Amino acid sequence: MEMLKEFKKIIGNNSYSVLLDMLKEIGPAARTQRISVVIGAMLRFALNKCIIDGLDDKICLALIAIDEEPYLVGEITDEYEVLAALIDNLCREAGMKNYRESAKGDSYSIAENAIAEYASWYNMPWEDYY
Repeated sequence: MEMLKEFKKIIGNNSYSVLLDMLKEIGPAARTQRISVVIGAMLRFALNKCIIDGLDDKICLALIAIDEEPYLVGEITDEYEVLAALIDNLCREAGMKNYRESAKGDSYSIAENAIAEYASWYNMPWEDYY
């Protein structure tokens, strides 16, 4: 739960309560691709707080590192592990399962998808064609 305390410190008690209430309400029944975008947005919100407030704890450093070098998401780095642990804790706190299984029996996680959403937040592939 140390991760959640650190995250709460970054985004503030009120924001944390609102975001956690939202996850509790919509998260457990949400499709992974949809809830991953919500969690990716929460990470973006936290990144902005880290930058504005000049914070340098391990969550902030992980958010900044992956924001600056999004290709790190393709590797299991320390920064990736920090964010994956944070998201796993958020899922548990919201009553969601982070690790899921597809109808075909393939395992996947909300954390993996949410980190990918966070890292590719500003990607617009259609702009590459112009």
